[in-house]
Amino acid sequence: MQVRSQRTVAIILQATAQILVKEGEAALTTNYIAEHAGVSVGTLYQYFPDKQAVCHALVDGLRREAVVAIEAWLDQASREKLPAAEVARGVVARIVTGFAGRTPAQRKLAQFAWHQDEDGRIALSMRETAERMAAHLQRWGGPSLSYARLYVATRAVLGTVRFAALEGSPLIASGVLEELLCEMATRMLLDSADE
Repeated sequence: MQVRSQRTVAIILQATAQILVKEGEAALTTNYIAEHAGVSVGTLYQYFPDKQAVCHALVDGLRREAVVAIEAWLDQASREKLPAAEVARGVVARIVTGFAGRTPAQRKLAQFAWHQDEDGRIALSMRETAERMAAHLQRWGGPSLSYARLYVATRAVLGTVRFAALEGSPLIASGVLEELLCEMATRMLLDSADE
């Protein structure tokens, strides 16, 4: 995609996110998205066949940002040889930020993204993310970390974050959710070394 096309798509997606945050999903129409983006409806349709395609592109972009942040943290943790507990805490923090949101706007977008998951796209990306995290954690933790333990720990964290986002849980904003998930994940992963 050319630079101009990429810029147009980015503007359309940014307008979509702004409408969702400020006015809610009910305000989303292709005409309103195009108007808010400062493009014609015809231009919008050059890139997206319908409103659902715009929404999927927005959600896919949010997911990619979250995955990149998690992977960058894991790479940094590996380079710096950070302690296991710090690695787990950093992963959980990035999962909460990426898939549940820190700010009210991020939380609205995360909740919208989870509601768009009728075809399992987000669940699939979460599974892929969990597998990437498991591979990193396996290298970090050595043979004492079983695949089963990693599977359960990553799915427990991701599943809890999903439901917290869908329910609009106040635990997200308070930091309590993240703290408890860190505690759970750290115990699950680090206690395995004692077995």
